[in-house]
Amino acid sequence: MRPMLEAVARNKWFDVPQVQLNDLQQNKTCVIIGTVFKQMQLKPNILRELSENVNLPPKPERKRYTHQSDVVFLEDETQRISLVGNIETHETITGTVICAKGKETAGGKFEVEEWSYCGLPAQLNSELTEPVSDDRYVAIISGISLGDPQYDPMPLQLFVDLVTGQLGSLKDQTFYSKVVRLIVAGDSLSKHTRDSTTAKQAKYLTTKTKAASISAAQELDDVLTQLVSCIFVDLMPGQFDPASFSLPQQPLHRCIFPQAAQYTSFQSVTNPYEADIDGISFLGTAGQNIHNIQQYTKMRDAVTIAETTLKCRHIAPTCPDTLGCYPYDEEDPFILRDCPHVYFVGNQKKFGAKMSEGDQGQKTLVVSVPKFFDSHQVVLVNLKDLSCFPVSVATLIGEDNVSMEKGGGVDSDEEGEDEEVLPDVNILPDDEEMGDME
Repeated sequence: MRPMLEAVARNKWFDVPQVQLNDLQQNKTCVIIGTVFKQMQLKPNILRELSENVNLPPKPERKRYTHQSDVVFLEDETQRISLVGNIETHETITGTVICAKGKETAGGKFEVEEWSYCGLPAQLNSELTEPVSDDRYVAIISGISLGDPQYDPMPLQLFVDLVTGQLGSLKDQTFYSKVVRLIVAGDSLSKHTRDSTTAKQAKYLTTKTKAASISAAQELDDVLTQLVSCIFVDLMPGQFDPASFSLPQQPLHRCIFPQAAQYTSFQSVTNPYEADIDGISFLGTAGQNIHNIQQYTKMRDAVTIAETTLKCRHIAPTCPDTLGCYPYDEEDPFILRDCPHVYFVGNQKKFGAKMSEGDQGQKTLVVSVPKFFDSHQVVLVNLKDLSCFPVSVATLIGEDNVSMEKGGGVDSDEEGEDEEVLPDVNILPDDEEMGDME
């Protein structure tokens, strides 16, 4: 990525020389390029824990590992140097490659004046040669969490009935008939299906015990079979699904879905996942890359983090430091060569969307897909104009009726307030919700 950053630095600071770290001179303004590394006091270190806490119980797991004493370093092939000045320690991400303009101080630190990522990569067909003439939607759902003790099957079944045309009025069925593909963005099974207590018991005590993941997988197969009979379905693995742990996760084995796998419209895919749908390029993950960055920075908004990974041209910069991945010695599969039209991240707390624009006219719709288990929301992306909105499925158990909550627009970045519950089935979004994005 150095050649790309060298070009960025020349465009931004054409009159400032670029040097390697071992050629720095004190109080002389220059540009350096390297990989960010954060020295974090609270970051888990198994060797340190073993040496300091012999025969002591393990420390409780933290949700965040940031600390006021964290230090940012920039390193290249020769050495590393700590960064100070105009750079926010808790918003930098380990593993990202940046260029920084500044000068070395007398204390051996580099005082940053300005810094930059690569920016969005080049986009193929940034102006679509054959635009979609009518409304066609790609639905994205994540975090179904089958097998959870608190799982309610009604919202998911309602969504299946909507897509398959078994629910709603003629107008509603006409609208949902325009959904051409469904992407299941990971965590279809709950973390409770990964219970390892039976593995620690004697075999004679578990001879009649059925793993929770088996019944959950069977239920998922039943749901997928209903869907693939009507539309194309792409199934991505997630953190709690029966797939490999390290990124990129390999597709879930087709033998897990004996019914759905008989349909050609069913496709088990990798995580991250890339696809071309009617000339629109999609790229997405099940959300592990976003969650890991949230743990080691003070960045919280999933859309902002996802946009940052686009700008640094690496969708999983914390691999393999704090996020597991396969070892690669010649090529990094997470580096972005082309800019997608749609970039989604699954299993987030709330819906969010933003149109990110590059210096060369690139436009990418960045989408945060909420967990269906918590939000009962499915995100629809219109292939015609890349408009995006959530559809919320809600059930009123105490009253014998079903309602659909209306989702917010694509520019929604703040926590939404409780919306009015509709008395009857209303599955079409308002016209204002399908308006153009800013």
